[in-house]
Amino acid sequence: MDSKRIILVVGLALLGFVVFTQAKNLTPAPSTGAVKTETIIEKVAYQDILSASTDIAFGGRITAENIQWKQWPEEAMSDQYISREDRPEALEEYLSGIAKAPIYEGEPITDRRVVLAGDKGLMSALLGPGMRAVTTDISTESAAGGFIQPGDRVDIILTTDVDVTPGMVQTSFEDRYESNTVFENVRVLAIDQTYAVSDESGAAITGSTATFEMSQADAELLQVAISAGEIALTLRPLTANGVGTGKSHSRLRKAKKTNPSISVYRGGQPELVAVRGN
Repeated sequence: MDSKRIILVVGLALLGFVVFTQAKNLTPAPSTGAVKTETIIEKVAYQDILSASTDIAFGGRITAENIQWKQWPEEAMSDQYISREDRPEALEEYLSGIAKAPIYEGEPITDRRVVLAGDKGLMSALLGPGMRAVTTDISTESAAGGFIQPGDRVDIILTTDVDVTPGMVQTSFEDRYESNTVFENVRVLAIDQTYAVSDESGAAITGSTATFEMSQADAELLQVAISAGEIALTLRPLTANGVGTGKSHSRLRKAKKTNPSISVYRGGQPELVAVRGN
């Protein structure tokens, strides 16, 4: 064998060895088992807070049936929330309290939205900003048969005697009395000392006094109206969402009706006779 052939054989052998070595390095090692993946679940910390278990209306009384302890995420806690850890007796403390604003099911209960039983200023807590509470006598007949309840809105009608001019003939109620709506959309705060209506209460509340929410100026006008004649309440309907809207306001009194008269001579003496229109 000549030298050239020997060199070629040796070169091919070296090339085969190199190819075999590289192929072995590229082949992945056999798996010894499935790779385990660990799922990390972060646990959320909770606290028990005082919340409403049912809807509580404005002026509604807090009972054991409408409040509860409810778990709340710590990261969503507020300083206004009442936690069991800080105030373990809060549930008992808030029983018989009064809601100063509507509280809906699941909402946290806060000190700002509740007046505790026995606290002073319960009625003032129910008043809107700048409003006053004014009380007047009523009767079943003048208060829609007793079907007006706290939270309703009413119009107030004033009935007065018509001023009689000399010679004026009064032949009907329209000649003798005059009625005008002097206040519209007035919110009733209380009937006697009932300032909230529970689900168990009857449909009618019979009382001798009614407390209204009015501005200072309207409260003064109401006292003038009471002195001028008799007042009666008419119940306003609820709006589509079940809530009476708007604030109360007084109405300008309608101009008094005057009947024209003519002089009729009877027995030589003039006599004024009222002329009724059609």
